[in-house]
Amino acid sequence: MSKLVARAGTVPKVELTLQRIGAWCGSIMILLYGASFSGVAQLFPPLSPASSADEIAAFFVDHKLWIRFGVSGALLSAALALPFLAAIVLRIRRVEGGWGMLATTQLMAATVFVPALIFPQFFLGVAAFRPDQRSAELTQALNDVFWLWFIGIVGTIIVQNVTLAIAAFVDTAEPPTFPRWYGYLNLWVATLSLPGCVVVVFNDGPLAWNGVFAFYIPGLVLVIWLFATTAVLLKSIKAEQAQHV
Repeated sequence: MSKLVARAGTVPKVELTLQRIGAWCGSIMILLYGASFSGVAQLFPPLSPASSADEIAAFFVDHKLWIRFGVSGALLSAALALPFLAAIVLRIRRVEGGWGMLATTQLMAATVFVPALIFPQFFLGVAAFRPDQRSAELTQALNDVFWLWFIGIVGTIIVQNVTLAIAAFVDTAEPPTFPRWYGYLNLWVATLSLPGCVVVVFNDGPLAWNGVFAFYIPGLVLVIWLFATTAVLLKSIKAEQAQHV
């Protein structure tokens, strides 16, 4: 029998170590992704949806190399979310004792999380690739697609938050996998992320893609959620490892 298979009723030590690595990947990912997107690409604060085509095109012409480097870093660092999301799914499986409704739903929603970070970046990369050789209106359209996709695809994240909240409230594992406060945190994150879905409606104001309710608050709570989830996963894994010593 493989050395990775532990005695009945326990999780292999190697598996728990891998889950610890996966837990750390979430925080590492957002730091690298944020640095690439906001620092290198210089896209913080966001470009205004009310900007003219000429203003958008001028920004991409002036920053085209920085945006390309930033996109490259974001594309690479986004992949670190994969082991992080896997660790979340496996922790929910522990709550349910197998592949239940919550773990399966979380897995399906998680499959959208990384593409939602990666695919919009390609539109940004295309916009910055030859911005001085196309019409300003086309560059503006590519920029619109990026921001509307990047901010507006919040539905699956909300589903992830809700499944984690339910998992925290029904958790009867020993030691516990998710504390109850983490369930409430996920409900707050889901609620505060909701305005992101209406960025396709508003061209300016607090609900536009650069608005306080659609961008700044959801972005802040997402970062808080990533760091909090890392901490909760690590504590849960450590407690389980201690139980099997």
